[in-house]
Amino acid sequence: MVDRIFRAFCSLKLTLANLFAIFLAMVAGTFVNPGNAPLAEIEQAFASRPLALWSYRWFELYDLFHSWWFTLLLLSLALNLIACSIEKLPKIHLQSQYPEKRLDRAGDLRLKASGMPANDLVPELRRRGYAVEVSERDGGSDVFAERGRNSRYGVWVVHLSLLVILGGGIVGRLTAFEGTALVSQDGGEVESFTLRTPDGSTSRKRLGFTLRCTDFRLKQFESGAPKAYESDLVVLDGQGNELKRATINVNHPLQFGGLTIFQSSYQQLEEGLRARVRIVDSGSGASRVLLVAPGEKIEAAEGLTYSIVDHRADFAGLGEAVQVLREENGKPAGKFWSFAKAPEGFDARNRADRFAVSFAGTAQLYATGLQIARDPSTPIIYAGCFFLFAGCAIAFYTAHKRIWARVSSSGVAIGGAAHRNADAFRVEFEDICARIGLGAGRQGPARAA
Repeated sequence: MVDRIFRAFCSLKLTLANLFAIFLAMVAGTFVNPGNAPLAEIEQAFASRPLALWSYRWFELYDLFHSWWFTLLLLSLALNLIACSIEKLPKIHLQSQYPEKRLDRAGDLRLKASGMPANDLVPELRRRGYAVEVSERDGGSDVFAERGRNSRYGVWVVHLSLLVILGGGIVGRLTAFEGTALVSQDGGEVESFTLRTPDGSTSRKRLGFTLRCTDFRLKQFESGAPKAYESDLVVLDGQGNELKRATINVNHPLQFGGLTIFQSSYQQLEEGLRARVRIVDSGSGASRVLLVAPGEKIEAAEGLTYSIVDHRADFAGLGEAVQVLREENGKPAGKFWSFAKAPEGFDARNRADRFAVSFAGTAQLYATGLQIARDPSTPIIYAGCFFLFAGCAIAFYTAHKRIWARVSSSGVAIGGAAHRNADAFRVEFEDICARIGLGAGRQGPARAA
């Protein structure tokens, strides 16, 4: 029974069946759920068709490439490759590491020549890059030369790379996840995100760190349509220490802690317009840019706060302005106006205070939409693809070439074989014979051995 199962997995028919089934699954994946709709939407659409709904549920067609049966196809192909490797590759290793080195035992070679040479064979072979071994026997010499011995391992590399790619697909099926989070641009923080599953259900998953959005910028066309958007993110540990800072946009995500954080969307918050205020500490030079709601207090120092108490779209023809209330220890300590069109440093030059407040206009408050994903299979699959290309290059563009010769007082008998590109090797073999003064005879067309 074990032998039958092993032979079944070694079968080329099984390989073709697996590949054909995977091909059909990939074709079906473009039709059965092209919009990646969750199971909840599919249940609504097929409520009156119970058979179709049962198929979507049982075969997990709402997420075909992560379904149990597609994973089994990948596993079957992986076992097929492993069985073929166990059966075929040790023979290749023996042929490569322990070759037959005598011409009389090399078998029926299609490339042969004999005669009295005018030049020595061994120097010519070494000049062409062959590794040459000479042994004395029965009053003569046995010569064995080979080149490209490791080219036989190209098929090993191809098998290994395919197994790595299939293993990466299975790892991704079992461990990858994706979710979303909304973070307010005015210093909003999140420590978890909404995990999405293909069946439409959701759950919360912790990040393992705190993610803060310090700013969000939306660029628009003249028509008001969105042109581009980006977010400034800060990664904090449990004690509030900064671990990493980055600006992300659609094409430049943030990588941290094994997670990839993408800029995926944005939405307006219902709080309405906010005043964009910049506060500069004249002592240290530190500055902060904040989006402040009416009446919201800005704590500048211990016991010192500022807040927006009035807004004018056009203050006496000087443009947009806000009135700022300064409070010390909870008591009013003066009011002043800040203008959007005021030159830089205007407030610091005209008001004696430790903190200078400048107003840069009003802005809509947004929440940035983040897509948070982890897929540990990606580097595995990339590595597999690299080895696949390397293995194909070795397997298709190199060849294991071998030449045997028996040298004695009566002359030289020579034979040769290559395991691939036999026609090119025949031309080389004939040139070697011509160089040492032999006529190369052939018994039929050249073939690999």
